[in-house]
Amino acid sequence: IAFSAAIPVCNWLGTKKTMFFFLACGILSNFLAMLEVQITDNLSLEQAACLLGDIAISAAVSQIYFYTSELAPTSHRGMVMSLSSSCARVGSFLGIYTNLLYDITD
Repeated sequence: IAFSAAIPVCNWLGTKKTMFFFLACGILSNFLAMLEVQITDNLSLEQAACLLGDIAISAAVSQIYFYTSELAPTSHRGMVMSLSSSCARVGSFLGIYTNLLYDITD
């Protein structure tokens, strides 16, 4: 859903503005999730806002790959994309352990 939403918005706004738009939507929906409002018996505003925020952040992350490929020249594009993907994998692996590092230093 997020990737299919990112393409038309990118055609409409451009690459940089699309990233800003989806990150802003993600931040606003996280603020909206703080309110305790029951929409129906099975759905609350928190659940709907978290779902919208998740889709918006996923679209922003997919937009990062579009923007990275535009920055690199054609001769170096494969190396730049593989390096950025590798850094993202290492960051996602290390992100799990930051909470443990906080417990050790506290």
